[in-house]
Order: sequence, then structure tokens, then C-alpha cells
Amino acid sequence: MKKSRIVAVALSLLAVFAIGLAGCSKSSKSGSNQQASFKNKTTKKADVKSTLTKSTQLWYVAGAVNSKSNSGLEAYRFNSDGKVTVYNVDKFYKSYSAANKANALNKVGTLNTTFKTKGDNTIINFKGKLSDIPMTQKFTVKDTLTGKNNASKLKVAGYHIARDVDQDVTKAVLVKVAN
Repeated sequence: MKKSRIVAVALSLLAVFAIGLAGCSKSSKSGSNQQASFKNKTTKKADVKSTLTKSTQLWYVAGAVNSKSNSGLEAYRFNSDGKVTVYNVDKFYKSYSAANKANALNKVGTLNTTFKTKGDNTIINFKGKLSDIPMTQKFTVKDTLTGKNNASKLKVAGYHIARDVDQDVTKAVLVKVAN
């Protein structure tokens, strides 16, 4: 009697485990439901570089998707020629043209960029002048992210980054508005 109960419990646990595995494998095959417009799910050098440089959108740098700042946000517009124009903006805008139309693009400077891979991470180095002050900074791209900026009610997609400015490293996000 005891032996049959033990076998029944073991078979029940095995069945629950098998159902759980079947559910996990089915959900992983269905793909990501988070953000269809942000198809890049890797942080490899070529993927990050092409995602940033082929986009004509503004890429916003903030502490988090919904962080608030009294001084505005930094917005980066990457070019395929290895340069990035940095702007200070007051909020997330649906597009570059929307920010330009709202007269919200306060250009701070232009930086030279280089991309390299270190382990699983992509590192973006910036060098140039912002507000006529020489500076260097580095973004280490960690993981992809999607979310919604509550203030603007816009969906965003991008990367978690470690931002190194003058050897002061902080966690941040690098995101664009997703269509």
C-alpha cells in the first residue's frame, strides 16, 4: 500500500514537471510578445552598431525608462559615418521630426564613436566636445529592454547600459521610441 502511494506521488510529480516543461518550450517558440518593432534581441557588436546607426530616431539616455530629471534628457542621433549628435531635450518625442517641430532640440555637441566587443558586451566609446568642453565617455551595452514611458505614454525599446563618464560608472538605459 505504501509502495503504491509512493509510486503514485512520483508519477504525479513527473506529470506536473512534464506539463511545465511543455509549457515553457511552447512559450519560447512563440517568440517575444514584448515589442515586435524591436527585433534585435542580442547585444553583439554588429547588431548594436547597426541598430543604432541605421536608425534616424533619437536615442535617449536616462537613469531608467521612467526616471525624472529637472534638467532634461540627453538624446543621441547616431550617423553611419561614426559620429553622433547630442541634444538636450525636455521629454521623449515620438520622432526626431516631432522634436524638431517642437523646437525642443538643444544641440550640445558632436562626438566621434567607436564600437567594440568585449566578451558578451558591446562597448561604445565617445570622444569629442560637449558645450565646448572636451570629454570622453563609454557605454557598455548589457541587455535589451522594452517598456513604456509613463509621462509621454510612448513605448520604448533599447538597451540597459553601464555609463562611464570620467571613470564614474552609473546604470542607465539607452532607448528609442518604438513605432
